[in-house]
Amino acid sequence: MDQLSVLIVEDNPGDVLLIREYLSDRQDARYDITEVDTLEAAIDLITNREFDVILLDLTLPDSMGLDTVRTVMTISPDTAVIVLTGLQDENTALQAVRYGAQDYLEKQFLAPAMLYKSIIYAIERKRAMQEKEDLLNDLTKALEKIETLEGILPVCVSCRKILDENQEWHSLEEYIRHRSDAEVVQLVCPACMSELEQNENPDRTRPPAVSP
Repeated sequence: MDQLSVLIVEDNPGDVLLIREYLSDRQDARYDITEVDTLEAAIDLITNREFDVILLDLTLPDSMGLDTVRTVMTISPDTAVIVLTGLQDENTALQAVRYGAQDYLEKQFLAPAMLYKSIIYAIERKRAMQEKEDLLNDLTKALEKIETLEGILPVCVSCRKILDENQEWHSLEEYIRHRSDAEVVQLVCPACMSELEQNENPDRTRPPAVSP
């Protein structure tokens, strides 16, 4: 397994030490652990650095409850968050999960295997959610392109250029290139090919001469 970067946001040194010990018990996993004891310090870190998972205590000296979760997830929306609670406040922890945290753990019941599984599952759930969001974004963009193509496009009847929303005229190739990743391939349809061949060889279309 690759090394996982873990940020522990916890103001209780005893809990931090315990979490470090639990993580070190896993011989099949490697962790790069960083710890801070305030939300402000956590914000400074996650603003400039990426983590695989954040273990977030709900009661910090400068923030408490759901506000702590909202702040962290707003600043680092792509990071898996596991809420740590020592207040036995299951309702608040569940609300945090509904808000977007991947899991919650009660510190008084914490165990090495439980912590390891929670971290792995949280990262996988976050990755799956991100893939789903990316897919939905791609689908939305595709639908927008379809709506654009199905709309009425102002086309010059002479040169066939298209007028865009900025009132600028573009060739069909330019118009497509600016609105998608597709490449325009130059082809000739059978009807046009037949016409071109007739223009190049006009004698082929003349009826045979009739002898007097």
